Amino acid sequence: MEIKDVLKNNLGGEMLANALDIVDYMVERGLTPIKEWDTGFRFVKNDKSPCLMFLINRDEGWVLCDLPVVREAEWNSISDDLKGFILSHIKICSVHEGNKCGCGSEPGISNKVFGNVYDNLCTSEIQIVSPDSAVLDKFKEIVEWWTVNIGA
Repeated sequence: MEIKDVLKNNLGGEMLANALDIVDYMVERGLTPIKEWDTGFRFVKNDKSPCLMFLINRDEGWVLCDLPVVREAEWNSISDDLKGFILSHIKICSVHEGNKCGCGSEPGISNKVFGNVYDNLCTSEIQIVSPDSAVLDKFKEIVEWWTVNIGA
């Protein structure tokens, strides 16, 4: 599988183990990793996608982003615990502070997430960088919710 080769060629240790774990988890749920660029893959099922996974670089790790729950009407069925987790990973574009954002929405957009309005929000809205196993467990809960409510 091409995504695993990219990960193995660019990551090591716990970062690699966690990245491979989430790839296996997604594939077991019928999600296919489709290459979007050299080190970026979107997971797709029934022409819908719960997330994008990409490498930043060998030292900084990898990212899960583009969680669709903030754009879906069904978000009311997400538990408060998962809403809190999602809100804790909101990605604010920092180009307005003189930094290059790289998300394609520079300087960001205004959008409502679970009733809260955010300015300078990146197009991916949510970004989880090199998650450890505890964070991945929460992410897996989101994927389970997504599979039942959106991507079935």
